[in-house]
Amino acid sequence: MPPIFIEQSGQTIPQHARTYIVYLVTPLSGLGDYGYRSRMETKRHAGSVMSSLSYCAIDFETANEHRGSPCAVGLTRVEGGHVTESVVYLMRPPEEVDYFEDFNVALHGITPSMVKKQPRFAERLPEILEFAKGHPLVAHNAAFDLGVIADAARLSGGDVPSLDFACTLVLARKTYNLLSYRLPFVAEAAGVKIENHHDPADDAHAAAEILLAIAEHHGAGDFEALCDATKCKMGRLTDSSRQGFVSAGAQKLQLPGANPDADPSHPLYGSEIAFTGALLTMSRQQAFDLVAQIGAQPETTVTKKTDFLVLGQQDPTRLKPGAELSSKAQKAEELRAKGQRIELLGEDDFLRMISL
Repeated sequence: MPPIFIEQSGQTIPQHARTYIVYLVTPLSGLGDYGYRSRMETKRHAGSVMSSLSYCAIDFETANEHRGSPCAVGLTRVEGGHVTESVVYLMRPPEEVDYFEDFNVALHGITPSMVKKQPRFAERLPEILEFAKGHPLVAHNAAFDLGVIADAARLSGGDVPSLDFACTLVLARKTYNLLSYRLPFVAEAAGVKIENHHDPADDAHAAAEILLAIAEHHGAGDFEALCDATKCKMGRLTDSSRQGFVSAGAQKLQLPGANPDADPSHPLYGSEIAFTGALLTMSRQQAFDLVAQIGAQPETTVTKKTDFLVLGQQDPTRLKPGAELSSKAQKAEELRAKGQRIELLGEDDFLRMISL
């Protein structure tokens, strides 16, 4: 299909900023020139599992390196196991981080001029939640997309909404044996077509279809059955806490050695990596195993040999009285002050570096 452009109120919006088109896209009355919606149905294979799964897949694109700088979001709603509707919204990031980096623009094609007349994130959030209809959110690398909501809400001076969520990145690792679990590779494994990676509409639609494919693979007709089959538990975001969509059940951590046959050109090869806080997309053991696989050495503590500290979500109740950082983060800051080069990574940055 050739590139599609939609013109509304004198503004031409490229494919990067329009809804995923299945049959026909028309402007939705009341949305003006900043949102488009399409209705669609998912064709399921004969003999597929009867599904009561209802959720809203979500994919944000950001204006710059700050996770709280959303400039567009794609949403695809699934009801009763069928994709029913998709929408994309443009927005301005919160004022504090309202600028565009060339790298991000090159990635998704959304420019400052395209969003200059759009509402800020704080005004968009109610529309996003209304579209989701109270269903759980689903994202590929939910740590990033749920992190966008949390960070942008706080930068906007508002409360973080309470949301249940699932992560197709975590579920894909439980379902497929792949060299990479980036969205295009998982989509291919799930038999889902994705034409324009980093188009928020296409990525959200792909995540929606991927979860349906994974649920069918496991014979699961609802989230409870899917979590049982994959030994995961639903994620939960609130204004005061974040519980990731991770493997259920406690396990004794095993510290694997670095893979001697890993590619030495990988940017993390040969480094020592420690973790603090809870990860949203994987268990600590899975993180250790990924680090070792690419030729780095996972560590349980921060030492003078540590090169990276990955910052997960910190439970305030586990901090020492009066402390704002975990003991590992404090140790890293002390070593940095003495000249040691320790880089602090958020979970989404860690995932991007792992997949390079």
